Amino acid sequence: MFVPFDKLYDFLDQHTDYDTLIYRFHPDGSKKYSDICALRAYDNLKSWKGHLISIPMLMHDQEPLNFDLYRDIDKNEVLEFLHLNEPGLLNACKTSNIQDHIVKIYQNNNLNLFAGSFLTDGWLLCHSEKNSVELAKYKSLGAIDVYWWSHAMIARDWYRYAQIDQRLTYDTASFSKDFNLYNRAWGGTREYRLKFAEMIIKNDLIQSTSTSISEFDNKCHYRDHIFKNKMFLIDTDLSILNENQSCSDASAEYCPADYLRSAIDVVLETLFDDSRIHLTEKILRPIACGKPFILASTPGSLQYLRDYGFETFGVCIDENYDTITDPLERLEHIINVMKDISNLSKVGKYNLYHELHLISARNKKKFWSNNFAQKIIEEFTTNFRQANQICKDLQNGNQWIDQRKRLSSASDKFRQWLCSDTPSRSRQDIAKLLLEIKKTST
Repeated sequence: MFVPFDKLYDFLDQHTDYDTLIYRFHPDGSKKYSDICALRAYDNLKSWKGHLISIPMLMHDQEPLNFDLYRDIDKNEVLEFLHLNEPGLLNACKTSNIQDHIVKIYQNNNLNLFAGSFLTDGWLLCHSEKNSVELAKYKSLGAIDVYWWSHAMIARDWYRYAQIDQRLTYDTASFSKDFNLYNRAWGGTREYRLKFAEMIIKNDLIQSTSTSISEFDNKCHYRDHIFKNKMFLIDTDLSILNENQSCSDASAEYCPADYLRSAIDVVLETLFDDSRIHLTEKILRPIACGKPFILASTPGSLQYLRDYGFETFGVCIDENYDTITDPLERLEHIINVMKDISNLSKVGKYNLYHELHLISARNKKKFWSNNFAQKIIEEFTTNFRQANQICKDLQNGNQWIDQRKRLSSASDKFRQWLCSDTPSRSRQDIAKLLLEIKKTST
């Protein structure tokens, strides 16, 4: 059920100005530096003048930002990026024997691929996280952020049949399990999931929970995993749980049988041991399918959902876990909530599940409403326009000139190429050039 992200970015492109150049990771889901390329060949790239006044925007709205991942970019990655996006520059590097010099400049720029390529001293970074320390690092490189909750639109595509799927009709007296818990990947920021699996076992929640786990993630067995956060260390044999056989794109699907069998979805988000809020399709799947949920994520995530107009379940269950900053204490609190529910009488469970599903039905209706979709699009449009104007105000050519000075100092041959490709200009000439281009563009 994957919808190519290019279709989403094509849709967003119509909400941007004509002079915005969208760059994204291709193929979808990649994090490789060399897989960053322009969405398409834009008309205004036909002339160097049109290119100079364009505003570049990098779409990093699917995965959490990770500054350190691009701190020491491999040389071959840079060369592949230049091959796709700057073939003229790459060829000039080869003939001038300054390839290593150029590579070093790009490596130092992290994801600011655009420094010195445009007359703006800023660039747009489209993302989907709040309270972000990582974002602050990119702002120090000139990034101007464009926030929007991209996963909301993605989930509306991936789970589109849930809106009309007649199987998603729930008899709250027929659930054989209290909880449904998907637990596949546990590497990287997801290592807390191993601890959570151990807690499920140690607190005798296996019988009331439909769950499984992968013994291997990225070819590493969980026993060999080196924990970044030592509080998540485990001493339990997790093989008592069923082996998770799901593939990596499983979160793009929903399973009616799972939701008909279990009362409450326990959602394990990508980020947990973090200060950032970055909610993905994982939490939107139960919402799209009209299911109640308990959310294992970073503090404030339930409030984040409420800010978008969704109801959570504090009137029925203890949701104080959302305010706990200590990761291990937050996991323990979630486990205690699950134990309280599991220990209810049959009548108590029926009454609880009935109330929870009434709330969930209202959430589902809101999620599939045109008003919600419009709100997400307006969020992007508003934030884009503000950031784009800031970027245009920084359109003074300082970085463009400074980078060309650094480049031209490396080689006489390369200086000749620079002058023939994009004429050398003084700062005063750049100001005149901007006025000239803007007049011809309007």
